[in-house]
Amino acid sequence: MLQAVTSDTTFGLAPTFNTDTGFTLALSPDKKAFTATFSGLEAILEAKSTPIVTRTFAFAIPLVDTKPGDEIPFFVQGTAEFENGANVHMVFTVNDQSTTAYFPVQPKEAFLHRLDYKVTDAKEARVTVLLLASRDSKADVEAYLNVSTIDTDIAKH
Repeated sequence: MLQAVTSDTTFGLAPTFNTDTGFTLALSPDKKAFTATFSGLEAILEAKSTPIVTRTFAFAIPLVDTKPGDEIPFFVQGTAEFENGANVHMVFTVNDQSTTAYFPVQPKEAFLHRLDYKVTDAKEARVTVLLLASRDSKADVEAYLNVSTIDTDIAKH
């Protein structure tokens, strides 16, 4: 059960750090929600390429007036496509808490994963995504994994 977030909790106006310029961050007027939209956060494994491909992205956004123990839901969504013999994984982290997605069954699927971040004494939400696509080095199979958005809304659980 999520602990209600204090009514004063908000995000800062802009990221204080990011590792890439390929995203936009839309912050709600009340600063309680944001959507990060990506145009190229992807891992592409081609048949004649290296057998392991990774892609990482990170940004930090201030947390304002949070209380330890509050929980903030984060949602990460994207698409996984892969041929038999390839594997794709996604690790999504907010500060010291992570969720992992492994896509073993469907060769093509959209995904939505939730991480309920339990607030500590951190002054920022440090959001990190790791994408991994792999196959046996002798195989010629392909894989694709992307993240299209990361969303959160402090007011909704």
